[in-house]
Amino acid sequence: MYILSHKARGDYAGSRLLVTSMLAMLTAACAPMTTVKQVDRLSTVEENPRILLMPPDIRYYLLTAGGIPEPNAEWTEAAQTNFTAAVTDYAALIGTDLKVLDKRDLSPTEVDYEELHSAVGFTILDKSLGPEINQIAVDRDADYALFVYYRDYQASGGRVAFAILAAAVGGVADVGSEGGFASLVDLKTGDVVWFNVVVHGSGELRNKDGAASAVRTLFKDIPTNTAAE
Repeated sequence: MYILSHKARGDYAGSRLLVTSMLAMLTAACAPMTTVKQVDRLSTVEENPRILLMPPDIRYYLLTAGGIPEPNAEWTEAAQTNFTAAVTDYAALIGTDLKVLDKRDLSPTEVDYEELHSAVGFTILDKSLGPEINQIAVDRDADYALFVYYRDYQASGGRVAFAILAAAVGGVADVGSEGGFASLVDLKTGDVVWFNVVVHGSGELRNKDGAASAVRTLFKDIPTNTAAE
């Protein structure tokens, strides 16, 4: 059983920092997209697989001249809105019944699983979220849950200037990064049936076209409906 208690939530702040650092390293290294697919097709007793889109954990930051990331609420809200709309359109295209959950409407159990996914990051493939997640399937009448984690760090003008000066004397300064991952979880078993990582260049979520491009890249190998092929 991997669901965290409310008391334990504060204990994995360091894990979130580690996940962000790993994404930054992947981006800096221009690592290729990584896909792990455990199943080729989704199973359901309905006409189309019923997937819950958990509130995407998407956040945008502005890197100050000193390299400190400052949360940007306007950018984050735009990215979350555009991403959710793009995922909804893509789900209809590939033949899935997608239900988008509002963060304000999550149950305590759903909040726990949402936070757990962000906390464990890339290690989620080594874990099952546990059969207790089936309660969400019962409550929401769904087959799968789709979790998304994404971070984008945009360099300020001051940061760019600092990087230029650093380069002039042979140094290196971070001028931003972006990347994230998504997991599709079977709500009957808690097992991760599909996982994918994207890095720099997948798409700019702050505009609609960029979000659509990012969604196509992130979900291009996601398992499809049994009835759609």
